[in-house]
Amino acid sequence: MASKIPPGLRPADISRFAVRAAQLEKVKPVISYWCEYYMVNQIIAKGLHTTDEDCMGYTTTLMDKLEQTKTQHSDNDAILDDVAARAYVEQFALETFQRADNAVRANKVSAQTADTFRAAATFLDLSNVWGKPEPEIAAKSKYAKYHALRIAKALKAGEDPNASNPAPEPEPEESAPALDPTDPEVQRINGAASMQPTVEDAPPSFLPSPTFDQPSVPAAISPADAPPIAPPRPDHSDVSPLDAPGSRTNSVGGGYFPSVPTFTAENSVPTFTSENPIPSLPTAAPDAPMADSPSGPEDYYQTRAPPSVPPVNNIPAPSPPTNTYAGVDTTMSGTGGGGSTGYRYDDDAIMNAQKHAKWAISALNFEDVPTAVKELRVALQALGAN
Repeated sequence: MASKIPPGLRPADISRFAVRAAQLEKVKPVISYWCEYYMVNQIIAKGLHTTDEDCMGYTTTLMDKLEQTKTQHSDNDAILDDVAARAYVEQFALETFQRADNAVRANKVSAQTADTFRAAATFLDLSNVWGKPEPEIAAKSKYAKYHALRIAKALKAGEDPNASNPAPEPEPEESAPALDPTDPEVQRINGAASMQPTVEDAPPSFLPSPTFDQPSVPAAISPADAPPIAPPRPDHSDVSPLDAPGSRTNSVGGGYFPSVPTFTAENSVPTFTSENPIPSLPTAAPDAPMADSPSGPEDYYQTRAPPSVPPVNNIPAPSPPTNTYAGVDTTMSGTGGGGSTGYRYDDDAIMNAQKHAKWAISALNFEDVPTAVKELRVALQALGAN
């Protein structure tokens, strides 16, 4: 069909489409079909099919061939459906264009490159079948025609077509877009206040638990009149795995319980003399009642005011010291370290019980009640309370 175009059809500019249709008739029948379809549209749109009998016969032959191709490929969407056909043709045109452009970028331009550019421009112009082509398609078609002409002129003049290749443009550096500070996601990432608390964020164990309310100290008792506080026992190497690192240095019982004394046979009953009288503590004023119900164990042992002490002359004879564990009064025997109920009073037992009591308090700081109960039971077992 390419070599038999009547002279009356030359104004339709269909010769380049006829050449490509003949080349691809066997390997790319879809592209060949749309090239011939474009030719028929151009002839009829310009009314050239009525120019003479040769033009009418050429146009009729093309139309019959199109119907035959549709019958042979009745299940091919790239022929029957316009959307699929346009996508197929544009994809093939862009692939052809890319092969020629790669040769230019690699400075390997030849006569074949010029022909590839001409073919790419022809295939890109097929987009006019479905309306006005997209700006990118139109720009690539113009680019392909320009380089095809440039290469052909250089070869005709005996010059190296690579000498006139355009210099490669530097690739622009892609910079990340600026983050919008008003974006909730950006604020969530940058805002440390919205982060979930971790073990490292836990307050030091020597501070009171935030779930307990600190009662006010009675106004009737001044710091100077308060009884002296026994120094804490030295910290042991055992550290609760629930504690933050370094949060329980020099702390006994997590700061919630007083130090527990070691009971031995050498303990003696304290005596009071005129040189060492019992300090007299003033009673609370009527308008400042004592805190009868502390809100937590640390309040009971740290802020509870001691009862008033009668004068020294009326103190009765002291009795042997006793300790009450789990509601049972056990009187210390004169020898040995244990009471009559089988509890343990040695240093190892008390240290072990303190250790597990600290772990229980740490668990309560994180509201882990099962772990706290487990550690308290181990502490009681260490003291012989099974």
